[in-house]
Amino acid sequence: MRKKKIIIWLLSILVLILLLFFIFRKSFISQIALGDFHPREPKNEIEETYNLGWWSNQETMKVDTFTVKIIESKLNLFNSFSLIRYTVQGELKDKSNWKPYVSKVHISQRFVRKYNRKLYPYLDRDTISAPEAIIEITPIIEEKENKRYKGEKIPFKFTNELKIASYHWGDNKVRIQCCDFHKDIMLQQRK
Repeated sequence: MRKKKIIIWLLSILVLILLLFFIFRKSFISQIALGDFHPREPKNEIEETYNLGWWSNQETMKVDTFTVKIIESKLNLFNSFSLIRYTVQGELKDKSNWKPYVSKVHISQRFVRKYNRKLYPYLDRDTISAPEAIIEITPIIEEKENKRYKGEKIPFKFTNELKIASYHWGDNKVRIQCCDFHKDIMLQQRK
């Protein structure tokens, strides 16, 4: 009788484990069997865009600070993505009755093949580790009619995250810039 109870309990536990495995099989497979090395999806306060649009009010913006931080960078044979967080802070000021605001953030990514003072005047020739890629972050300013707005300065601050890919094995030098500010980071892709 006691053996029967033990066997029934063991079978019940085994069925429960199999049921849980079946329910959460995608999570188990990705994390245990294959190794889930990719960073989580980015969280954004302001919507990002990669398309050019109507940018008629960029002159109303003044960026005061720009910070960049690497959040996750577990680069290896199975993962070439890192997660960074950037914060842009500044102020907006426009004419009366038209209140400016940050509507979106434009992201542009490109490679820098070789140093050329005319093409890249903002790169420092004396910098030993010149960037091989540049990510430009541009807040897009729009305005809406507001009778109570009288042209005063409006502070703004937002923090977004961006998933970026390394582009070759070894050291990946990336410059992230916003207006006159920039931050150089190094992503090390290893096997």
